[in-house]
Amino acid sequence: MSWQWGSVWPVWALALVGAVLVGVLQPSDGIVWLPIVLGGCTLTAFAIQLGGPTVPGLVDRLAAAVVGSVVILAVASAILVPLSLL
Repeated sequence: MSWQWGSVWPVWALALVGAVLVGVLQPSDGIVWLPIVLGGCTLTAFAIQLGGPTVPGLVDRLAAAVVGSVVILAVASAILVPLSLL
């Protein structure tokens, strides 16, 4: 795996860490905080992708980073919403 595609993983890790922190610190208001985590992931993805040399595939890597974050946070939402109803 080249460094270009390796730059997608940190964004996914940030989404996972953010989802876990929201679940632990704000389980009742998680649905409010998860979009904020997604915004942070999106800005981080832009910073990582534009911080290095802009080689071909920039849009693909950026889309992979953001879509992966959306999937991770959607799973977190599916877990947190039923827990917040308890």
